Amino acid sequence: MMSNLRGIAAAAAVLAAVALMCGCHSDAYYQNRAAERARQYLLEEAKGLSAEEKYHITFTDPVFLTAPIIGEQGFSKEEAMFAPTLTDRLNQICIAWRLPERQEFFMVYGASDGRMNYWYPERLIRKRFVLPKASGLEKATEESRKYATNNLFGLMTAGEQNFIRFNFPAVYETSFALNLNPRGDADEETLAKAAEEAAAGIQYSIVWDYPEDEEVAVFCGVGGLEMEAWKLNFAGKTSREDLVKHTVSKVKAPEEFYALFPARYRKPVKTVPASAPSASDTASASAQSASETASASAPSPAAVQSAPEAAPAVAPSGAKNEAAAVPSNAKENK
Repeated sequence: MMSNLRGIAAAAAVLAAVALMCGCHSDAYYQNRAAERARQYLLEEAKGLSAEEKYHITFTDPVFLTAPIIGEQGFSKEEAMFAPTLTDRLNQICIAWRLPERQEFFMVYGASDGRMNYWYPERLIRKRFVLPKASGLEKATEESRKYATNNLFGLMTAGEQNFIRFNFPAVYETSFALNLNPRGDADEETLAKAAEEAAAGIQYSIVWDYPEDEEVAVFCGVGGLEMEAWKLNFAGKTSREDLVKHTVSKVKAPEEFYALFPARYRKPVKTVPASAPSASDTASASAQSASETASASAPSPAAVQSAPEAAPAVAPSGAKNEAAAVPSNAKENK
C-alpha cells in the first residue's frame, strides 16, 4: 500500500514538473513573438513599401528601443513596491526597422514588461533621428583619437590609448613651432603660404594629461575661433614643463568639454540691424500727420461765419506741414 502511494506521489510530481516546464517560456521566446507581431503589423499598416523593402522587413532582425512609462513605471505606488526589477515594470517598447534607402525608422509601438510576454502593437511611428551637428572641438577630438590609434600605438601603452579613448581632453592655446614642411619637399612659395595660413588661425593643442605619468599627450593644430576647421599639425608626448613653457592660455579643462568657449575664443554673434523706414513710408507718415493736423485745425461752420478771417489760416497750416515733409524725404533719398 505504501509503495503504491509513493508511486502515485512520484507520478504526480513528474506531471507537475512537466506541466510547469510546458507552461513557461524564455524571454527570447516572448521577444521573438513580439517581433513577429510587429513585423506583421508593419507590413499591413505601412503604405508605399516596395517589394525589396518588404523583403528587408521580413528577413531582417529589428532593433528594440525601450524606455520606462512616465510615472510610477506604469504601476500604482503599492504595486511598484512588488516590482523591483526592470523586467517586472511596464515599459514602452518600440520594435524598429531602418530601411536601407530611407532616412527614417519604422517603429511599431507597444507597452509591456521587460519580458514582452504581453506586448501587442498599438501604432506605427515613422521617425527620423537627426544627430546634432558636431562642434569644432568634437571633430578635433575625434581626429586626435584616430591619429593616436593609427600612428602612435608604438609610443603609447594600452592604458594610455584607452585613457585617450574614454576621457575628455583639455584644450590650450599654445605657441609650439609648427611643422610647415612635413614631407620635406615643399618649395619656398608653399612654405610661405603654409606660414600665412598658420598665422591667420589660432594654435590649439588638445592635451590628455595621464594621471600617473610625467608626460602628457599633445595633439597640436591650427583652427579658427571655437576650433572651427581645426587641422592637426603634429602629435606626440611631451613633459608637463614643456607644455607650460609653450602655453598661451588654458582654454578648457576636461570637465568643460561641452561648455561655451571663453569670450575671446568665441565667434561673434551676428545681429540683424533694425531696418530703416523707406522714403515712401516716411512720406506717407508725414502726409498723414499733415492731414491730421489740418483736420484738428479746421474751424466749425459757425466759426467760419463769425470769423471769416480765420478760415484761410487752415490751408497754410496744412500746406506748411506737408511742404516740410517733402524736403525731409528728398534729403533722406539723397
